[in-house]
Amino acid sequence: MDPAQWWLVLAGPMMAVGLLKYRTDFRRLGRSTSLGVVLLLAAWLMPHLVLGYAFPMFSPPRVPRNWVGYGLMAIGLLGILVPLRRFSSTLFFGRDAHTLVTDGVYGWSRNPQYVAYTLFPVGYALTGVAVMAWVGVALYLVLVHLTVLVEEEHLERQFGDVYRVYKRETPRYFRWRRKPPPD
Repeated sequence: MDPAQWWLVLAGPMMAVGLLKYRTDFRRLGRSTSLGVVLLLAAWLMPHLVLGYAFPMFSPPRVPRNWVGYGLMAIGLLGILVPLRRFSSTLFFGRDAHTLVTDGVYGWSRNPQYVAYTLFPVGYALTGVAVMAWVGVALYLVLVHLTVLVEEEHLERQFGDVYRVYKRETPRYFRWRRKPPPD
């Protein structure tokens, strides 16, 4: 087995352990522990390792697909910074524990950082031609969705009806049309 296949074999169990610990911490304590964060970060690293071993990184762009890929990677990395500006004090993963931010980019998506950063692995996969890269992207998308579900459960417990109304009015990932003005 080559390294990409090993990372692929390890990715599922590692992602499951990281997400399970993260969810258990939030359910028991209302926050993540240091171990939960470390395990979640290790889980998030797995799809990237699959991508990284699928083909070498940062070869010079040779075809338009490469240029598009590198552009998406740059937009994805920069895109995670825009939502962070909406918080007066940011904690790990850009969460302010005392305020539910619902305006700005958070009026278009409940998870703008995840939406933006998803462009990075998609762009990465576009820069190469390996099928394994798209497996890494698929793993990443599953991990993002499961992480979002854990966080939504916590936010609903923390903010109650305010979050439920926000959840009804704002899509989980992206709004394609402008929200109609309130009556």
